[in-house]
Amino acid sequence: MIEPRIQYATAEDGVRIAFWTLGAGPPFVYMAGGPWNHVELWEAAECRDWYQRLSKNRMLVGYDLRGTGHSDRGVSDYSLEAQTRDLRAVVEALELQTFDLWAAGDSGPVAISYAAANPERLSHLLLWCTWHRGPDLTGSERIRAWKNLIDEDWELMTDTCAHLALGWSGGEIGRLSAQHLRESVTQDDARQALKATGVFDVTALLPEVRTPTLVLHRRSISWLPVRAADDLTAGIKDAQLTLLEGEWTAPYLGDRDAAATSIDDFLGVPDALDSQSSAPRLAADDKVTDSSPKADHLTDREVEVLRLVAGGSTNNEIADDLVLSVRTVERHVQNVYRKIGARRRAQATAYALTRGIV
Repeated sequence: MIEPRIQYATAEDGVRIAFWTLGAGPPFVYMAGGPWNHVELWEAAECRDWYQRLSKNRMLVGYDLRGTGHSDRGVSDYSLEAQTRDLRAVVEALELQTFDLWAAGDSGPVAISYAAANPERLSHLLLWCTWHRGPDLTGSERIRAWKNLIDEDWELMTDTCAHLALGWSGGEIGRLSAQHLRESVTQDDARQALKATGVFDVTALLPEVRTPTLVLHRRSISWLPVRAADDLTAGIKDAQLTLLEGEWTAPYLGDRDAAATSIDDFLGVPDALDSQSSAPRLAADDKVTDSSPKADHLTDREVEVLRLVAGGSTNNEIADDLVLSVRTVERHVQNVYRKIGARRRAQATAYALTRGIV
């Protein structure tokens, strides 16, 4: 069992954001709602199995929100702009040109803000149990009562938070989640973050989202009515809505197969990877031949892609040149980078030059 390896990106204001990747393939950036340290939740079988399921034939990218987990604590700025810059910092650290984006809970407004400003970067947007206007949620008596607990009883507040998110039948996973919540964020950081996210309002940005969008929601969440999902879907052009059974805002509880299937149906199932290797199975036109440079086992197609990358072509230009889809080109680029040990275009270009590929 391979655990995610923590890396760091630095936001524009100097805050370090801890992120991790799992698997290989088209990048799928996963913004989990709330302040849980999701690397540490790896020990919970339900959460671990969910992440492994999502990373099958994809590169799953997760990160801890500012002020939480392994990211820098004691942060003063939790604004929508600051959190949008954090997402940008992780994406730039990994040099992702295009990617799919999942956002849950209070990460939803951040993802919507990013999608509206960066339509060329996103292939798909998935919004899970989230909202676009914080005051509609935080104004409810139930949420106000829960937030008041932060000053009265921190342990009870975190226990209640876990149960609200996981359902009152959460059992052991609920206990672990509450424990990790207390370890992942301080009382003061939680107070500041909740104050900031409670006023997020991206209503005006919804019409600007042009990325294909899927809104997913559970039918029976007592504190987050289906109306929130209806409003999101109505506000984003051509957005789709999928309602799933259950009271859990955690997708890895309840009927997680239905949630995973909804994701695959929307994104498309990536090409399968060989079960014995992280290298992709070779398509009929993608075999290694004696005439191609065989350093690091590049295929003929990967050599073509590398040659064009080194020549300065964009992924869209490569797709047009080779008569491929952009997603297929992205997969080839990711495979080339992994095989040659490159992390950015300059390194790939240097490799191509020193191997006589270009």
